[in-house]
Amino acid sequence: MLRFVSFRSLLLASFLIVAVVPSAVLIQLRNELGHAASTLRSHQEQAKEWLDANRVSREQSIQFERATRQAQILKDRALAKTAAGAWQEIELAQRKLQRGDDDELTLSARAILAIQPQLQALPARAGAQRDRLFRQLDLHLTAQGQLINRQLEQSQRQWQDSITEMRRTADRLAWLSLASALALALAMTLLISWPLRKLQAKIARMSDGARLQDWRQSGPADLQRLARELAQLDRRLAALEEQKGRFFRQASHELKTPLAAIHEAAALLREEVIGQLSAQQQEIVAILQNNAQTLRQRVEALLRYDAGQWLSETLTVETFDLPALIAERLQASRPLLQAKRLAADVLGDADRVNGDRSKVETILDNLLINAIRHSPAGSALSLRHGRDAGGVWLEIRDQGPGVPDAYREKIFEPFWSGSPPPGELPGTGLGLAMARGFAQLMRGELTLESKPQAGACFRLQWPEPENKT
Repeated sequence: MLRFVSFRSLLLASFLIVAVVPSAVLIQLRNELGHAASTLRSHQEQAKEWLDANRVSREQSIQFERATRQAQILKDRALAKTAAGAWQEIELAQRKLQRGDDDELTLSARAILAIQPQLQALPARAGAQRDRLFRQLDLHLTAQGQLINRQLEQSQRQWQDSITEMRRTADRLAWLSLASALALALAMTLLISWPLRKLQAKIARMSDGARLQDWRQSGPADLQRLARELAQLDRRLAALEEQKGRFFRQASHELKTPLAAIHEAAALLREEVIGQLSAQQQEIVAILQNNAQTLRQRVEALLRYDAGQWLSETLTVETFDLPALIAERLQASRPLLQAKRLAADVLGDADRVNGDRSKVETILDNLLINAIRHSPAGSALSLRHGRDAGGVWLEIRDQGPGVPDAYREKIFEPFWSGSPPPGELPGTGLGLAMARGFAQLMRGELTLESKPQAGACFRLQWPEPENKT
């Protein structure tokens, strides 16, 4: 389903969902508070109505009793009319209480209203019974007031209990809202970040040289579109590297073969196979042979450099014996060392290490050739190796003239070459550039520590990756 949704839509949806949960809780709390407020107003209005009805009934009962007794004694119709009006007020108030939904108040009102017919049915001389009925009326009204107060207190307690329960519910909803928002935020984060991390891992593998990966990707639509574009780029890089490989193989054959023929022809001339040469002719043949050799070396170095740039991007991590590799490369350089009577001193504690052995070998060869080239005859090379917090390190120090400060970074630039040592041909300017490129490909670095007339010290350092072989 996510393949039809973009990142923007997914983020907007996640923000809306996270915002909706607390908003819904707030709306629920608002509705409950509104209901509680409405209930409180209703209770207050009912309480006022009940209290007013009981107060009016008590006041009018006093007027009713007084006017009734006076009318019996004085036989005054005005007083009888006053008593009747007072009872009408009592009856009106008690009818209000009867219209309520409280059964006890309804029974109390009925008992009070039943007294007046009893009073009317008494003969004029029944004073004792009349006194008893008036006392009953007063007791009923007093009990009614007490009943109203109890009902109001109970209603108040119920309302307070509902408010307390509402507070508890609000707390639960608040925590539930927070937990839901966090859970939704975490789910959305995982939903977005998980396919993105997978894509990043594939991009990292592609930068390490992996080609033609499976770029099928789950997740939002724009992420899948990016994966398809990266898959197309992956295929184009694979095709380009294949074309580069064919070009380098063809260029190596097309360039080295005629150069070898020129060099061999010059050698035949110099050996006077076809006849004796004059001194001037021998000098020209020597120049031709030397330049042919120089051109051949530069072409080979250029091809090696470009091949290293385009064909050696993949790291082959393995565990290898660093001291053994150093001994092997020194043995391979033994003719050069003997030609200049150079000694090599090796010392270190980095035994078996993890890394790309072939690239370390190439770096070591280039550094050895550079050190031998610039070392004075009869001097010594110092090779040190070990481990520290940064990983594995290897240092090669010579006793040559060193590198001026102005050239400390230039020597790592492709095709840049300083002044050659006496008796040496100019360098190609590619060995150190290739060495640093391979070091950086291994997530490491190749640096120079040098002082004029104090020799040069090149330090290779790389972090030890996990052995994947």
